[in-house]
Amino acid sequence: MAWNIVGSSPSAPASPVSVTLHLGAHKTASTHLQKALSARREALGGVGCAYFGPERLRRDLKLPSLDRPLRGVQRKTAPLRAALAEVTQPRLLLSDENILGETRPPSLAQGEWLYPQAEIRLGKLLAALELEGVTVALALRDPLGLIVSGWGHQHLAGRPISLEDYCADVVPDALRWSELVVRLCAVDGVSTVLIWRHEDYSALLPEIMQRLTGVSCDLPSGQDAPLLAGPSARAMQVATQIRAERPDLDYKHALRRAMRQFPRGPDWPAPQPFGSAIQEKIRECYAEDWVELQKMARVTCLTAR
Repeated sequence: MAWNIVGSSPSAPASPVSVTLHLGAHKTASTHLQKALSARREALGGVGCAYFGPERLRRDLKLPSLDRPLRGVQRKTAPLRAALAEVTQPRLLLSDENILGETRPPSLAQGEWLYPQAEIRLGKLLAALELEGVTVALALRDPLGLIVSGWGHQHLAGRPISLEDYCADVVPDALRWSELVVRLCAVDGVSTVLIWRHEDYSALLPEIMQRLTGVSCDLPSGQDAPLLAGPSARAMQVATQIRAERPDLDYKHALRRAMRQFPRGPDWPAPQPFGSAIQEKIRECYAEDWVELQKMARVTCLTAR
């Protein structure tokens, strides 16, 4: 059988033989990967892997906020449980970075923790879906790059905030992905954790897709096209100037206009409000953290050859 029932009640969904939950993280090319998987959904289904990405989970199946109590999550995930019960493939892949949290502070980082509520949110989802033996997949990146990119994302979403306010409760040089992975490993229902670095994403993409789906996938068309780019430092500055002159104009529209004029690239680099010393320190800590992650039990690290 393709299914192995683990639910404790007659109405509980059947759990597929192999369940992988791709959690992102944010700003690690998750959207690029999800688009590549979505373009191959039918083909993947034909070779044994059912894929549910954000467009299905959020739009069609109304995946609820995981900040609510477990009983509320259980009630709101009824459509998702029903959809999973209809899956006949032996593998299931779910992908949504918002399971970890959001890019708004303090959801992304607080104090010395990345995604401080991640294990609670993940635990609620797995409990609501009554899934066990799940492989959690996660992309990492330099924590400072994550913070700066998350800050830029708030501007893209029309929520401009100063970096000082965005990082008010964060200790950037204390953030460790290994600490988050330990918490994820401790969640009931999690069997193993698969991780890779955002910096290696392009080189690892074929292997990432195979690990997530269980089958070899042709490289996504347009793989060499640029990934989703955030605003350049100049665009953010110009957007603020536009708003000062046109306070009636929505900030999101002002920023999009500025981004068309000053697209991020060699001529107009991304914002980097942190000095070189803290950048270098965090790069060193990130490299040391990757070494520690490779020593951890139940954790598989994908590395570029």
